[in-house]
Amino acid sequence: MFDKILEYQKIEGEVVRLENELAKSPDRQKAAEIQAELKSYHARLVVLEENAKQVNDAYSKAIKKYQEYNDKLAEFEKQIENIPEDKVDFYEKAYKDFANIAVGLEKEITKMHNDIQQISHEYEEIMKKSKVGREKFDKYKATYSKFKAEVEPKIVENKGQLEKIQKSIEPKLFQRYMQKRENKIFPVFVALNQNKCGGCRMEISASKLGLMKNNEFGIIECENCGRIVYTK
Repeated sequence: MFDKILEYQKIEGEVVRLENELAKSPDRQKAAEIQAELKSYHARLVVLEENAKQVNDAYSKAIKKYQEYNDKLAEFEKQIENIPEDKVDFYEKAYKDFANIAVGLEKEITKMHNDIQQISHEYEEIMKKSKVGREKFDKYKATYSKFKAEVEPKIVENKGQLEKIQKSIEPKLFQRYMQKRENKIFPVFVALNQNKCGGCRMEISASKLGLMKNNEFGIIECENCGRIVYTK
């Protein structure tokens, strides 16, 4: 009675094994890790590009403003000899104010220039890392794709066998099996072994064993692990 369901369980176990091999493939995991790194690099590049745009805009404005103040200082220097004596203090103060502003702008421009250089350096470094990362990603992806191409046909073949075998399994028995699988239990059917569950090895009581003789399929459910126990 249990030959077909046990055969089904065996083949499904192989499917699960192969699917786990694919999911836990070192090449797949490495490719996923590198892909995550590449995404973080891309996100950082977007930020750097925006920062560079803002700094460059501010830098251009500061240069323009600095030039304007230098022009005004040059104009003051040309006019200073012809300034009336009563206006000298006013012009000297104005000249100093413009000079101080120009010095402040010069410092600001220097800082922004350094910021631009720093952004440019980080951008170049990330581009280098991205290139190396992309090469590694392509390598791991290619290896995993080759492995996947070998394994997937086996999975498809086994699933085809499962469909055929299912047709010859008693529906009620298969329904019990699927209910357990939905609860992530595997294997579902285990043989009774010296009055112990063949799955978790817990001893089954005599009263529980007695129920095996009085139900449709001669099976019981292990109270500990939930597996379905049958006698050989």
